Amino acid sequence: MRDNSFDRTIERNYIQKWRFLIAEYEAVKEGRSEQFRRVGDFYRHHGTCSQTFRKYYNRYLQSGDEADLLPRRRGPRAFHVLIEAYPALLK
Repeated sequence: MRDNSFDRTIERNYIQKWRFLIAEYEAVKEGRSEQFRRVGDFYRHHGTCSQTFRKYYNRYLQSGDEADLLPRRRGPRAFHVLIEAYPALLK
């Protein structure tokens, strides 16, 4: 059986999707898009809300790193990270 623990297909798909959406979004904003007249039409067509899109878009613009197009880990931060950041909590 094949070991899929290091398969990056999902990450590649996310990055490919967001690269496409960002290029199309910028075309809409600049008025070059033939398919969409307004940004709201763009959001509706792609089934995303403006807050989610702008979160990834602004994160990508600030860093320029495609890794920021991937979702971040959810949930509470690791306990060891909190201890390192706030050692006074143990006292």
